[in-house]
Amino acid sequence: MKSIQKHGKRRAAYTIASIAGMIALSGIRTTSVSAQSAAAASRLELIQISAQDTAPAETIKTRMLENRIQLDPSVRAEDVSGKDSRIEMTGFNRTRTGLQTVCAQIYLDNGKDSSLRSSFTEKTTILVKRENTPQIVLKSNQVTVNNGDAFNPFSYISYLNDDSRFLPAVKVQGKVNMDEDGDYKVRYTAVDLGGNEAYADLKVSVRTPEEVIQAREEEERLAREEAERAAAEEAARLEAERIAQEQAEEAERARLAAINSIEYSTAAGSATGSAIAGSARAWSGVGYYVWGGANPATGADCSGFTQYIFSQYGISLPHNNLAQASAGYQVSAAEALPGDIVVWDNHVGIYTGGGYYVSAMSPSLGIIEIPISASSGSGAYWGIYRIPGVN
Repeated sequence: MKSIQKHGKRRAAYTIASIAGMIALSGIRTTSVSAQSAAAASRLELIQISAQDTAPAETIKTRMLENRIQLDPSVRAEDVSGKDSRIEMTGFNRTRTGLQTVCAQIYLDNGKDSSLRSSFTEKTTILVKRENTPQIVLKSNQVTVNNGDAFNPFSYISYLNDDSRFLPAVKVQGKVNMDEDGDYKVRYTAVDLGGNEAYADLKVSVRTPEEVIQAREEEERLAREEAERAAAEEAARLEAERIAQEQAEEAERARLAAINSIEYSTAAGSATGSAIAGSARAWSGVGYYVWGGANPATGADCSGFTQYIFSQYGISLPHNNLAQASAGYQVSAAEALPGDIVVWDNHVGIYTGGGYYVSAMSPSLGIIEIPISASSGSGAYWGIYRIPGVN
């Protein structure tokens, strides 16, 4: 048991570390939170983000998820996916620096099991800070170009900004010989009006067109193989679903065939049994269904309806379908007579002959007469039972 607990703690720590790593890779400063108990989760947490953050909501969501996993034992790290979870906030203005109190609702999702989805609402304090250095982000840190093509280093800049209304200047260092295959390094330096600098490096691989074509063909081949593999897996999954569906349909057809093959008696039965069946049929389309009720005029459930009808002929039955079956004895479908009762796990009705019975079905259907074979959703079918003194 202790080893399982240690393993769970290691998994939780690994997931928290992964979320923290996501924050670090995006250039966001993390703020440590200490807590002696789960009650600390109710205190306002301070989250710092940069005014230059291009996705502040994702940053805040990631930080709040990390804090929640640390402080709330009901939120397990393995049940939370930072990518699939989402956040909704009120009171946040990304263009205003300084402290802001924000109300955030986090919708937890692990991207796989919908039964684990949940949410929590929390107030937190956001500190939007201006950075002292400019920002420069490249589209990629590595690029392969054709030998002989022109090289424009500025076309690889994805994002350039600082906190003033002036864009920083950019210096490019490093020579790329487009006429000679090889790997070259280009350094970008962003400088703002205050002389602050930020750097980004780009590896440029110059290759002959044939090598580039071969590399692309290899990538396409691998992509094709992956697509074919995924298509084969999807086809196998659909085939398995089709077979399962066919088996389920065949089982249902067999069940219905078995029910329809039963030969039900059309005999009139005794005077009492026929009278009971007639009284039950008289309420079909007229009586009301009410859970727990025992009077069709104001509302009765299935066993309450059976109890009411039999009571009109001096026969006392309990208000429970299985107890009513126990009050009698089972007969075959061929031996069934009007006035017997038809019993399921969760249902009971009064047999009227020819394979039909009357019962209080539901609030929408009320009291109706239907074939026994058409009744579904009532649990396992017990059979037909005869109450002593009826037939």
